[in-house]
Amino acid sequence: MHVLSFFVQLILYALTSSVLVSRFVPDLGYLLQYGKTLELSTPVSTSNKSLAESVFNAILKLLNFTVPKRWFSHFYVLGLSLSASASAMLYLCHTGAASFPVRCLIHMDDFLTKMLTWLLGTHPALILSWREVNVSYTQAQTATTIIALQCFRRLFECAFVEKMSETARMRGGHYIVGHLFYVAATTSTWSDALETTLAIEDKDEIVPKIAIIIYLLAAFAQYAAHGQLSKLKKYSPPPPTMLFKYLVCPHYSAEVVIYWAIAWISGFTPATISVVVWTAVNLAASAEQSRKFYIKKFGAHTVEGKWNLIPFVF
Repeated sequence: MHVLSFFVQLILYALTSSVLVSRFVPDLGYLLQYGKTLELSTPVSTSNKSLAESVFNAILKLLNFTVPKRWFSHFYVLGLSLSASASAMLYLCHTGAASFPVRCLIHMDDFLTKMLTWLLGTHPALILSWREVNVSYTQAQTATTIIALQCFRRLFECAFVEKMSETARMRGGHYIVGHLFYVAATTSTWSDALETTLAIEDKDEIVPKIAIIIYLLAAFAQYAAHGQLSKLKKYSPPPPTMLFKYLVCPHYSAEVVIYWAIAWISGFTPATISVVVWTAVNLAASAEQSRKFYIKKFGAHTVEGKWNLIPFVF
């Protein structure tokens, strides 16, 4: 495993854990709310709390500021910039037009590996096993390009398809986490392909065409779902269309499938798997919040018989 890939996993599993804690600790459930489910009320503090609890609540209050929900587009600007730059870097280094960016990253990766080994006292044999995860240039380039296309499409939807409310807000914590996710997600596709990118010949790894087809179908489904939602009045029940017939949030389900397809293209590396895990856990929590909102505002019949995210699972 490369250290850059290790850091990607560390960030994403830490974020995933924070979502799970917020989901199962009643006093922190409000942190999962944004947009239509956002409630600006904060936990009521009492004088009986311990010092640790007081410090923790103070940190949460710092992250309790809100920003316009339409700032979601900033995530896709960042993701598109990083993935497009990474795609260009991979191409130039693989064709021999340039080598400095990747060679610099390899040296940095080696240095971080030695530092991490020294700090943790890791056995040398384990370090060798870290290097066993190597993604081919073709896999990395395909996956990175698809993430760039995904971010471009979402940016287009934010600008021309979705109707972002002028009053809808999201918490500052969500805004920060969103940027961290796109840094990690765009890095996950190429962080295990540094050495193979500089190889003259690409290793014999065929990109599964079925994964690309699955991505295209999921991307189309997500685009269609966003289009159907954009035609509704503000805070309306789910539209009575095929996509929303069996799922509360089919656009969330499509997002999970999209990153699962990207992980498949990358060979299901630990880094890309962590992206799928984060996406599934985070959007499962968001879909659950949406279900509660629909039940509270429009009645249980609006979501009766529908799955939140994954059919027959959740």
